[in-house]
Amino acid sequence: MQKDYSPFTPGQPIAPEFFVGRTEQVRALLDRIYRTLSGRLEVVFIGGERGIGKTSLAQFVRWYVEQELKIVGAYVHLGGVRGIEETVRRSIERIVQESMGKSWYQRLRDLVKYIRQVDLFGVTLEFQPPPDLLSTAVRHFPQTLQQLFNALRGNAKGLLLVWDDINGLAQNKEFADWLKSVVDEAAMAKIPVSIVLVGLEEMRVALIRNNESLARLIFPLSIPLWSESECSQFFREAFKRVNVQVKDEALDMMVDFSGGHPALAHEIGDAVFRVDDDGVIDNGDAIKGIGLAAEIVGLKYLEPQVYREIRSERYRKILRILASDPQNWSFKRANIIQRLNQNERQVFDNFLRRMQRLGIIEPDEEGGRGAYRFRNLLHFFYFGLEARRAKEERRK
Repeated sequence: MQKDYSPFTPGQPIAPEFFVGRTEQVRALLDRIYRTLSGRLEVVFIGGERGIGKTSLAQFVRWYVEQELKIVGAYVHLGGVRGIEETVRRSIERIVQESMGKSWYQRLRDLVKYIRQVDLFGVTLEFQPPPDLLSTAVRHFPQTLQQLFNALRGNAKGLLLVWDDINGLAQNKEFADWLKSVVDEAAMAKIPVSIVLVGLEEMRVALIRNNESLARLIFPLSIPLWSESECSQFFREAFKRVNVQVKDEALDMMVDFSGGHPALAHEIGDAVFRVDDDGVIDNGDAIKGIGLAAEIVGLKYLEPQVYREIRSERYRKILRILASDPQNWSFKRANIIQRLNQNERQVFDNFLRRMQRLGIIEPDEEGGRGAYRFRNLLHFFYFGLEARRAKEERRK
């Protein structure tokens, strides 16, 4: 059976038109954006584990408000950025870039000088102002936003900036202090602007640590795992788009093995789609695809050093035991010891030290003495995936 394309996008944000679930989070974010229409600035922090769907949620809401509310949105990727000036430069560049072809584009071009067109694999724009002009835009960012919005007036009701992957910026006290000042000044200017920050939850904590006032100014929006119904809907709709039928038992298996984690659901769905050869996903396709997905996830999401260290079958078995309960990603040493054989018990303490050094687990202070937890939810689900796959293999 020849296949044109996979409906799954491992490692990439899902296209807005294929977005499913997250109803509660979408409503909460839209509510904050609605508030800006009366002339105020709102700052939201979308937090969650890697691969949980933070970027997909932000992109979907941006797409929605552009279509339904006439709000001009700009997605700004800030991975690796630590400075305020680069943040502002990229933000202005993206607002102009994403306005290409729109009725207000020329007004923006007339306002924003030092834009040059680059014809490389399609038309892109670069904003490269003199340092003194960029410094002024940073110092007076609310006024800069006001000028940009004025150029859109009559065509747009507000502005939305999505600042994704702010993990580097969040640890910069200068950025935290600057963001606080932007919020304060914008409140007096009555500018209809939303700034959506996207990053790991610990980065929101880092921002607040650098400026405690941000705790009351930033609305936290945490992204949980998918529910079983959301995960089932995701698989059903994805396979339906490419006219592939999914049998209930195979669907249940994919939902169970993905654990509600979007990144794993995409990897599993893509692998199962590719091993199927008749347009009908059955139990055999699911088992084979899940086995393939486990290897891919290990190679993609575990750091090479970690992947090499855990190749020992003894260590892998211990990790499978630790991650065997998909609802609990913390554990106590005393409880695990009881489930190990004599040889495994002898290496367990050395195993714990090595896994801590590699950053896979860390002490869980809330759990008390001898308690640990996985640092990365994807690591936890990978080993859980391995545990359940091994169990399925033993059944065969």
